[in-house]
Amino acid sequence: MILKNALFWDGKTYRKSDLFVEGGKFSLSSGGPTLDVGGFFLVPGFVDSHAHLVGTGFSRAIVNFSKWEEFFSLKVEGGMVLGRGWEDFPSKEILTKLDELDRPAFLFRKCGHVVLLNRRAMELLGTKERFLKEDLEEVHKLILKGEIQKFFDIGEDEFLKHGVTFVQSDDLHGVDLKTLKETLKCSKIRVFEKLNLKIHELSSECFGTIGDRVYVKGVKVFADGSLGAKTAYISGEYEDGTNGLLLVSKEELEEYAKFCSKNGLLLNVHAIGDKALSVVLDVLTKYPGHRVIHAQLMKEEDLERSKNVFFSVQPHFFFEDQKLLKNLRVKALMYPFYEMFKRGLPVAFSSDSPVSPCDPKYVAEHALKMGFSREETFYLLTEAGARQVGVPTGKIAPGFLADFCLYERDPLLFEDDPVAVFVGGELVKTKSGAGGGT
Repeated sequence: MILKNALFWDGKTYRKSDLFVEGGKFSLSSGGPTLDVGGFFLVPGFVDSHAHLVGTGFSRAIVNFSKWEEFFSLKVEGGMVLGRGWEDFPSKEILTKLDELDRPAFLFRKCGHVVLLNRRAMELLGTKERFLKEDLEEVHKLILKGEIQKFFDIGEDEFLKHGVTFVQSDDLHGVDLKTLKETLKCSKIRVFEKLNLKIHELSSECFGTIGDRVYVKGVKVFADGSLGAKTAYISGEYEDGTNGLLLVSKEELEEYAKFCSKNGLLLNVHAIGDKALSVVLDVLTKYPGHRVIHAQLMKEEDLERSKNVFFSVQPHFFFEDQKLLKNLRVKALMYPFYEMFKRGLPVAFSSDSPVSPCDPKYVAEHALKMGFSREETFYLLTEAGARQVGVPTGKIAPGFLADFCLYERDPLLFEDDPVAVFVGGELVKTKSGAGGGT
């Protein structure tokens, strides 16, 4: 394939030249069909270093709301009421109104770490708990039953629409591994899948590649919860006097690190609180080359020992979480992502969709407010995330996978969506809909 008259981003500036694609990668020469891309900006596709493809699709297919009055004004069809987006815990009056619904209601907090059940949902699950935190597997099984392919397809399309060609995803919630792998077989988008497995479930047979676009080569572990649910493990206190939860012991975490290091897998540890992060770094500094997801609070001394640890961070969370931070009593660096980057720590950006929009323009808008330049932001939304998982994409150069987008205006302005998206040299999305092969 020959891309004629390409104005492409080389990592520092735009250059004009013909480009060649062979075997799904950029090459020094090739034959085959010719596509004149003159008049467009050609850039590598965006790389989201941590998100949830199925969860993104699920969030598009259910009721989304932020205020309780907004929820009660909606007309919801069908059986179960599935929703997501609330932040403030409901009053007794709200709970009474939810219990008056004639259908089970499962309503996820924005962070995804808490689900509120009405009376009928509690009866359906056989629980007396109104709020379920962290261990939501039975809820996921119930609401995802038979629907994972639909939600995956919706999520995939949502990412591609915004020029994201590679998602490092976390989808093993409420489905078995065989079903998830079957779902991933037909993926148009490039996927690095992180499996959330217990230590006794770990086996090298769980991992591998599926076709030429899916890499099941990551393990996901939760060290703590979220700030909104007051389950992120912090050195100080929340307003209620608690300090969160440590969800994995140092000994268990070391077992995960040993297994991943031995089998060439990437361990991804969710750690939001500074106290959780310290525990995680005690282990990962002994087993370099693995990754922390979030790192929203960090002790000053932990900056110095983090240079051999990868970080997937979300600059928009700093701005979204201001209300949560007002009542947080903790002495730690808060969302120190720019400082981490300046010190040479290997950082990459992610959306954590559906917690926040999967659109990289949204991530970029807040990264710029944090002080990152447009060039730095683009790098951290492309090549940086690909480097962390060892997949050669996110760059327009020979030997790199031909995952790229065409824009009518400069993509580094972060104002537009692409007019065409290619994965492995194949047209997979246009502004008007899905594409076919080239």
